[in-house]
Amino acid sequence: MELEAPVVEADPARSRGGDEGMLQTALLPCPNCDVQVVHKLAQLLLPGLAAACVDSTLRNPSSSLAVQLRAELVRYITDRSNSPPELPTETGDDPLPDHDDPAEALATFLDDFASSKRSIVVSISGWLPYLGGDDGRDDRIDDLVQEMEATRFWPIDRRQAVARDLLRSLDAVSGGGAGSKFRCRDELETEEKLADHVANRCRFRPVRCRNLVQGCTAEVSACRAEEHDAACAFKLLPCEQGCGASVARRQMDRHCVTACPMKLANCPFYLLGCESAFPACNLGSHCARGVNG
Repeated sequence: MELEAPVVEADPARSRGGDEGMLQTALLPCPNCDVQVVHKLAQLLLPGLAAACVDSTLRNPSSSLAVQLRAELVRYITDRSNSPPELPTETGDDPLPDHDDPAEALATFLDDFASSKRSIVVSISGWLPYLGGDDGRDDRIDDLVQEMEATRFWPIDRRQAVARDLLRSLDAVSGGGAGSKFRCRDELETEEKLADHVANRCRFRPVRCRNLVQGCTAEVSACRAEEHDAACAFKLLPCEQGCGASVARRQMDRHCVTACPMKLANCPFYLLGCESAFPACNLGSHCARGVNG
């Protein structure tokens, strides 16, 4: 399945007019979108395509079928995402779902696309897995996703391009409402200003996690950096039990019950009647008090 993905057209630059009678100045739109949302949408596309392939045939989907459905899926998503909520789409499906979550919108598009490819025979085999030697729809989809990933049939960068176009379309249809939460709507006059904005000023510019030295390789939009840092598993935090050590968030629980000198310990003479519990680092002084007392 090592075939080229369909070319995804980027949004054309929009123009704004000046005073009446003056030439319009072409403005350059910022291409940045929410990095995490783009990644999430891109991850949905491959299982969505695999579902359509599986639902269209009882046999193992061929490479040619996958290529054809991939192109159809991109066109389908484009048509659905560009349709105003009150208007029907060219495909005859319901228009854009009435919600603010791009992932939910894409999931709806993918489900509808797969349903449109499902024949009566395939639908019956979904209820009766023994027909046609079917091993179960979900298993077939998972197997096909793994095969597509292994052969780079639809590389992640191509899927991210589709995801960014989807966000731009949702933004345009919503009139800058929900969609603008996930993409930059700024437009610049020159290539130089655009490059500076994209790299240094845009709130959706991609940045590395500040805990990179501790091992986090995540890339997020600048406006989401604080949100990510507040949950980053690699962020160093002071020990929750107050021992003074700095511990990665993901290792805190293990530290508190193993290496932390402030973890609770029972008296070694518990079986003899001492039911005291104290920080492990105080074991010596506790025992000394017991002997001297």
